[in-house]
Amino acid sequence: MMDTNTAVSKPHIQLHLGGSRLTLLWFLPLLLAAILLPNRIWNMLLISFGGLFIIAYIWVRLLAKGLSAQRRLQFRWVSVGDQLHEQFTLMNDSLLPALWVEILDFSNVPGYRPDVVRSVSSNNKDQWKETAVCQQRGQFHLGPWAIRSGDPFGIFTVTRNYPANEEIIIHPPIHGNLSIPLPAGQSSGRVRARQKSWQATVNASTVRDYHPNDPMRWIHWPTSAHRDELFVREFDLDAAGDIWILLDMATAVQLGSGPSSTEEHAVLLAASLAAQALNQNRAVGLATYGQTPQIVPAGQGQGQQWKILRALALVNADGQNRLAQTLADLGHIARRGAAAIIITPTDQADWIPELITLKQRGIQSHITLLDRPSFGGTGSSEGLRQAVRQLGFQAQIICQGDVGQPIQEQERRGYWEFKITPTGRAIAVNTPYE
Repeated sequence: MMDTNTAVSKPHIQLHLGGSRLTLLWFLPLLLAAILLPNRIWNMLLISFGGLFIIAYIWVRLLAKGLSAQRRLQFRWVSVGDQLHEQFTLMNDSLLPALWVEILDFSNVPGYRPDVVRSVSSNNKDQWKETAVCQQRGQFHLGPWAIRSGDPFGIFTVTRNYPANEEIIIHPPIHGNLSIPLPAGQSSGRVRARQKSWQATVNASTVRDYHPNDPMRWIHWPTSAHRDELFVREFDLDAAGDIWILLDMATAVQLGSGPSSTEEHAVLLAASLAAQALNQNRAVGLATYGQTPQIVPAGQGQGQQWKILRALALVNADGQNRLAQTLADLGHIARRGAAAIIITPTDQADWIPELITLKQRGIQSHITLLDRPSFGGTGSSEGLRQAVRQLGFQAQIICQGDVGQPIQEQERRGYWEFKITPTGRAIAVNTPYE
């Protein structure tokens, strides 16, 4: 998503003495010497230093009125491994040049430090871009920030503060090469849903007039030949049940830290499975039980994907609820006929009876176990998988690295940016990282 909003805020200007206080210390003795010991030399030095102060003060006052800056974030929604783009514009409307302008940034985006020193001549502006690779998912802010400049002698400085900040969401990346099949849910089969689909499915219920953008393979030739006009098949949504993705975010069962942790692997799995299901016109919901539970009701479409990615960007493995409690809560949320994908790194079996309860409620459960030994833990995930399968539930084990390391994988792919061709056409170009 491209965001063209400019971070605009009401600035606050501060004018104060700069770091060169030595000049002021010299000025006071000269003033005393000129009063107590009248002499042409003291008077000339006093006039020189006084003139220096006046010139410096006028210089800074002009910069205080004419110096301003703007910053514009190109993409508000980015994923881990993407490149963050910001464009800065420094404007000087005064009659004197700003020989040095320091950008002071107080953003909290990990790995992003746009603090620089620039210069801009009188009645001119300077533009540049700051970029960084997004390293960590979450909700962050750009700003507050400030610009600081001063006179060439370092006597006075002026600071223009921009107190506003802009939110940025860094969501987990989506991997499309997962070998985990999606559960169908108990409502799957040849039953047709009432809602029409914009993509081809196995269910074709009726025909409609041909539209210019319809694929040729959708044309229903018998009807077209009979009516002497082009007609296409109209598809129904597949009536497979809803999919609920449940993440076990209990602190006690997590292993590792950073991209190699069970927490990040669970989030990556959830993001990729949700995208895969939504691309198949399935309704997907999300339930995470950290310290702040996040429930995203089942829904379809691109908007639902953004809701799920936002929730996954904010989730933390700081929960206290055991998996059995979260499964019981899911049983009251999901509808009959739905399927639940449960992602957990636990090696305990006290939650398995809740799977039977979910099954009695008409909710199928598919278990994804994060292999504890591969994440540096103890215990065996294989024994737990066998126990789950003996009860008739599907289960698979995911080891560390099976879903990729997001930053390294993104670096191999590069990043996408828009460029303008000489004919004025905007095209997307994949640029490798330097």
